[in-house]
Amino acid sequence: MTQVNPALPSLEGRLLRLLRDEGPRTRSELARALGVSRTTVTGEVASLAGAGLVAPGPVAPSSGGRRSSTVGLGPAVRMAAVSVAESRVRATVVDATFAISRPVTRDRAGGESPEELCRLVVETVSQAVAQAEAESSGHHAVLATGLALAPGLPVQLDELVAGIEAATGGAPVVVEQAARAMAIGERHAGGARGLDDLVVLRLGATVSTATFMDGHLGRGSADLAGAIGHTRVDEFGPACAGCGSSGCLDSFVSVAAVAEQAAAAARSGRSPALARALAAGDEVDWAAVVAAVGGGDPVAVQLARDMGRRVGETIAGLVAFANPSIVLVGGPGAALGPHLLNEVRSAMYRRAPAHVVAGTQVELGAPGDRAALLGAGLRAAEIALDDGSRANH
Repeated sequence: MTQVNPALPSLEGRLLRLLRDEGPRTRSELARALGVSRTTVTGEVASLAGAGLVAPGPVAPSSGGRRSSTVGLGPAVRMAAVSVAESRVRATVVDATFAISRPVTRDRAGGESPEELCRLVVETVSQAVAQAEAESSGHHAVLATGLALAPGLPVQLDELVAGIEAATGGAPVVVEQAARAMAIGERHAGGARGLDDLVVLRLGATVSTATFMDGHLGRGSADLAGAIGHTRVDEFGPACAGCGSSGCLDSFVSVAAVAEQAAAAARSGRSPALARALAAGDEVDWAAVVAAVGGGDPVAVQLARDMGRRVGETIAGLVAFANPSIVLVGGPGAALGPHLLNEVRSAMYRRAPAHVVAGTQVELGAPGDRAALLGAGLRAAEIALDDGSRANH
């Protein structure tokens, strides 16, 4: 198995990042873009090809003369991508095409200790890497791992990163907040493909956002940009289990809060569908809420609409500030579908200045964890193809 050091010299790193961002290019095009001679590029390509980092690409379109061959990323450009969400862990290995295929999925039991969750994540990554190795004739190691984490998980980050590094032969790990990983994935190959201005809204155990403005992903001075779930929206609202405050957004619209509202409706007898779900267990879980909404239960549908209205009202200011081309709604909460989405739209359009948001679309993001996995893989590629710098864990 060939292990390639991801800390690459500057010119090699620049060349690989160019191929990652722009796709296969001729040697002449690479030379012009990098500001070096064609001879220099030819030497670098030969060196990288020996390590499997570049490979012949398709023949370039004819410009009237002889058609030139191109160079693209090679089979050794492989990254692990991991998404750790509220109810499950998913891991996969992506190649230079960044296609997400056959991820390994492990359900979470809920209430795990940090050690148990770390063990589950590492086992999932190990299985994904072993599966990819079995399917690959080249047996190339992963160059880096991208880890997308939902907020509020019980993790000891240093231990988790060390465990993943051990499972991938020492490949470096870059950690990304789940909403940002989703935004990166959606912008690369999802509903926001090619757009420089977008907002991703993730509805889960907490509400979080990620914003691209002019092509730049906002992070904030303390890397906390987008943590809007504990913004107070009603001074006299219910207490929040997450922060201890009262009336914050999460106390109304987190998946746990909505599930508790559904359980109250079940206990009161207002919803037969939710009452049946409660009778089958000690609580109404999120899957039961989603099923009741999908089945058209009036009380459950109203819960979805209330959730969408509060979310739309809260993000209206952000959308007015960022003026995005599109708002994509994802995370576990997005499973409530059109009932939720339509209320997010209408509440946002009512609250935000009409001339600012007139052209802003509001849509559901990619289902499941695909956008987060893709974003994690792309973040891993950034450090794998960087010129010697390492991401902070």
